[in-house]
Amino acid sequence: MKDCDRSTHFFSIMISISSLLGMLNQMLQKNLDLSRITKVASLLILSGVSPASIDKAVLKKCIAEQNADGGWISIPDTIWNTLFLRLSNDESALDRYRLGCNYLINNRNKHGLWGRGIRDVPRIPVTGIIAYLLPELVTHRELELLEELWISEKNSLTYKAGYTLLAFKSTHHTPSTTDLIEDTVEWLIQNQRLDGGFAPWKDHPIDSDVYCTSIACLGLIAYSCYVPKSVIEAATNWLVSTQLKSGIWKYHEIEDGASWGLLCLSMAKRYSDQ
Repeated sequence: MKDCDRSTHFFSIMISISSLLGMLNQMLQKNLDLSRITKVASLLILSGVSPASIDKAVLKKCIAEQNADGGWISIPDTIWNTLFLRLSNDESALDRYRLGCNYLINNRNKHGLWGRGIRDVPRIPVTGIIAYLLPELVTHRELELLEELWISEKNSLTYKAGYTLLAFKSTHHTPSTTDLIEDTVEWLIQNQRLDGGFAPWKDHPIDSDVYCTSIACLGLIAYSCYVPKSVIEAATNWLVSTQLKSGIWKYHEIEDGASWGLLCLSMAKRYSDQ
């Protein structure tokens, strides 16, 4: 990456952090859904922001709203709240984190994976996020089932491919299916658009968006040994060029898109600095 590109990307990261920290405070004041708040806080921390920069009110709210069984409203809510408890770096949250972990372990569906609830079908975005961000909860059996699920949906949606790659990398899983990782990477590369971004698939009628681009690019960074540098650079350049002056992206769930965009830019910077 050229020096001018590094400078531009660093600035994009910094304005995104500033915007999201401000947004986090507004979400607290408006008492929005807890998992929206903890998702932003968690992705900020994973992007390099110190846990000390997150308002302590987030931790208090997270603990106060945890149910006796260790869960919150749904499986996705519980994932983000449990992750935040771990990332908060606060000893008082450790027991609550363990309760959240136990809830997730005990609320796999009848197929052995995770959906939005225990009665839901297995979902790659839900199971993939757990394996990526809370790999301590996932056994070899769940990874085998995730592998089977991805094969059944293979070459469907770019973000599902991205989550699958992230799950395998985070858990050090070697698929039993020959060349599954390489084939998934190649399919993602083939679905990158000329503008450098990603949509649900290349010929999808909607424009490239920050969510699909970020998840796909993160998956490619995870297996960068199989990916030409130009592919990752094109995706990060798309993120930088489409970022608004306020530090966010045009996306219907503003804080969600901005948080994933920030994480992708941060990981891309670490990749380019290697």
